[in-house]
Amino acid sequence: MTSTKAPTVQSRIQRTGDAIVRFILRSPLHPLLSKKLLIITVSGRKTGREYANPVGYAEHEGHILIGTAANWRHNLIPGTPVRIHLRGNTIQATHEVITDEPRATPLYREILTQNPAHGRFAKIHLNPDGTVNLPSLRTALTRGTAIVRLHPQ
Repeated sequence: MTSTKAPTVQSRIQRTGDAIVRFILRSPLHPLLSKKLLIITVSGRKTGREYANPVGYAEHEGHILIGTAANWRHNLIPGTPVRIHLRGNTIQATHEVITDEPRATPLYREILTQNPAHGRFAKIHLNPDGTVNLPSLRTALTRGTAIVRLHPQ
């Protein structure tokens, strides 16, 4: 017997909000949001269905950094580029998923410095001296948070 759960009010609100953000990011109005948000499109590993996810990002040394605990990152296939919609342009990017603390620490400093709102969602904080609070980062990594580093092509 298969159980089907009705979508929660919060998930419906999230889907509606994501649809509005995707619309704006793909429209001439994108400058309102595109300094902090982009759309990453990934294909489901099993279904092949495309998922277009609006996400916050930071830029660092020619790469794009996305901090996330969302399930879409599990659909990333090593060696298979993803499509991103960045500042009004659609481009391909290769990617790597970073989950280890030594590599994540300096990258999370960039994410949190450029996009402080992400820290509130991820519950990762900067110390007063600007360094990443390691206990909060460790907890987030243990909960499944990762960094997706995109290499635009």
